[in-house]
Amino acid sequence: MVIKLAREHRRRIKRKLLNKPEKLAELKVILSDFEQFCFRMLKIKTKSGDIVPLVLNAAQLRFADTVFRDIISGKPVRIIILKARQMGFSTVTEAIIYYLTSLQEARNAFIVAQDYQASGNLYDMFQLYFERVPETIRPMHKRNNTKQLTFENPSVKAYEKRRNPGLKSKITVQTAESRVLARSGTIHYLHASEVAFWPAKKKKRHLLSLFAALSKEPGTLGVVESTANGMDEYKQMWDAAVEGENDFTPLFYAWFEMPDYRKPVPPGFVLTDEELKLKSKYGLDDEQIQWRRYTIRNDCGGDPRVFRQEYPSEPMEAFLLSGEGIFDNEFIQKLLDALGKPGPGSRYEIDEVKKKVLRADSGELRVFCMPEKGKRYIIGADTAKGKPGGDYDVAYVIEERTGEMCAMVRGRWDTDLFGKKLDILGRYYNIALLAVENNNTGESVLNTLANTCKYPLLYFWRKGDYGWNTNTATRPVMISDFKEAIRDQLFPINCRRLYMECQTFIDNNGKPEADTNCNDDCIMAYSIALQVRQVAGKWFEWYEKKMKKREEDSEYDNEEVGWL
Repeated sequence: MVIKLAREHRRRIKRKLLNKPEKLAELKVILSDFEQFCFRMLKIKTKSGDIVPLVLNAAQLRFADTVFRDIISGKPVRIIILKARQMGFSTVTEAIIYYLTSLQEARNAFIVAQDYQASGNLYDMFQLYFERVPETIRPMHKRNNTKQLTFENPSVKAYEKRRNPGLKSKITVQTAESRVLARSGTIHYLHASEVAFWPAKKKKRHLLSLFAALSKEPGTLGVVESTANGMDEYKQMWDAAVEGENDFTPLFYAWFEMPDYRKPVPPGFVLTDEELKLKSKYGLDDEQIQWRRYTIRNDCGGDPRVFRQEYPSEPMEAFLLSGEGIFDNEFIQKLLDALGKPGPGSRYEIDEVKKKVLRADSGELRVFCMPEKGKRYIIGADTAKGKPGGDYDVAYVIEERTGEMCAMVRGRWDTDLFGKKLDILGRYYNIALLAVENNNTGESVLNTLANTCKYPLLYFWRKGDYGWNTNTATRPVMISDFKEAIRDQLFPINCRRLYMECQTFIDNNGKPEADTNCNDDCIMAYSIALQVRQVAGKWFEWYEKKMKKREEDSEYDNEEVGWL
C-alpha cells in the first residue's frame, strides 16, 4: 500500500466496519488502488455542471502510474509535464495530492496556480473532493478563511484535541501573483500549475523558494506542469529534464491523447496533404482531424502555428519561436531522435585542483570519443558575459582530420576557473590547439591560460592578440559555415544540446541569433572550432617543430654536461 493510513481513519473504519468484513475488504482494495479510489470516492464537476465520479483517462492513468511507481521505489518524486490545453492534469494531480494528504498524518501540500481565478478553481476542486468523499474516510476539518484545507480536530477544547488531534495535515492553494510563496514550513507535496504563465518577474524567485521548501525525503512529490508559452524558465527546466541535467522525469502528452478531442465528420470531408501526413504519422482518425480543423478555425484565429503551441503533437511544436527559425526544426528533431540519449559512462569532471579528467555522473564534461595517441585535436571555446544566471561557458573538442566532435564542456564558472579547466582539457587531448573567443570575458580567460597555466598551443587571430575574434567580418562566415555543416551533416556531431540550440536559433531582422531567453553558446563555440580547423595544420606544424627543437637542445645540453 502506497499510503500509511492515519490513526484517525483506522479508528473510524474499525468502529463503522468492524462487523462488516465484506465492506472492510472492499474498502482496503479501494484505498490501495488509486484508480479505484478516484472512481469510488472522488467527485468532479464537468463542463456542463454535472457532479460525476472521477474516471481517469489513459493519459491521466499514465501520469498517476509514474507517480506511484516512483513513490514505491523509495525516492523523492519529481515530474515535469508538457501538455496540450485542458487535458485534465490539474484534476488528476489534485486527486493524487488529496489522496496522499487526506489519508495520512502530518503532510503539507502546496499548490500554486498562475492567477487568482485559477487558484480559486483548484481550491474549489479540493473542496468538492472533501465534501463528497464518503464519511468513512473524510478527515476532521478545521475551518478558516484562506484557501486552505486544514485536516485537524476543530474543537476548541484542549483535552479533546490532545485525545484526538486529527491528521495535522493541510492543503494550501495560492497564486503566483503573490509577492512571496512558501517562505516558512516544509512542503511534502507540491503542484506548480501552468508555470509558463506565471508572472515573468516572479517566476524564477517563486520556483526557487518553492523547491527550497519541498522536502527531499523519499515519497515526497513535486509536479511542474504547463502548456508552453514561448521560451522561458519552464522551457529551460523541460530541456534540462530531457537531457538528464536535473532529476525531473519529463512527461509529454499530445493533444490527440485526450479522448474528448474529436468531432463528427461532416459530409464531403476530404483530407488535405498536411492532414494525410498527420494522420499517418500519429495514427489519427477523421474525427480527430475534424476537431483539429474546428479548433484552428475557431480558437486559434486560423493559424496552425498557434494550434501547434496550444495543442502540440510533439514537444518541439509547443515552444513557438518569436522569429523565423534558421533551421527546419523537423529536420533537427530527426537528428536529435537519431542521436538518442547520452550513455551512462559519458560524463566526466575536469578537476582543476588535481589537474585531471575524472569520471563523474553529474560532471560538466561529456566525452564522446576518448583522446587517441597520434591524433590532433582542436578546442573552440565561447565564454559567458559574466552575468549571474546568464550565458554559459562552452567548449567543444573536435578531431582535426575528420572534424568529429569528441567532447563538450558546459557550465558557469569564474573566468580563471574556466581557463584552468580548458588548460586541463587541452592537455588531456594531446595538447589541442585551443581557440577562445576573446570578446567580453574571453580576455580574462586567455590571460589565465597564457600567464598562469602557460598553455603551450594557443590560437591567436593576429600577432600579440590571443584568441578568436568574433566581429562583423568573421561572424557571418562562422554562421554560414555552421549552417552548412548542420544542414549537410559534414562532420559527426554527438551533442544533443547543440541541436537543441539549433531549434531556437532565429533570424532577428537579418541577424541570426538565439531567441529570447535562449542560448547560442554551443553554436558559437562549435563554430569557432570549425573555423580554426581550417587553418589548424600550420599551427600543429609550428608546435611540432618547436617541440622537436626543444628536444634537440635538451639532448645537446645533456651531452655537454656528460662531457664535463
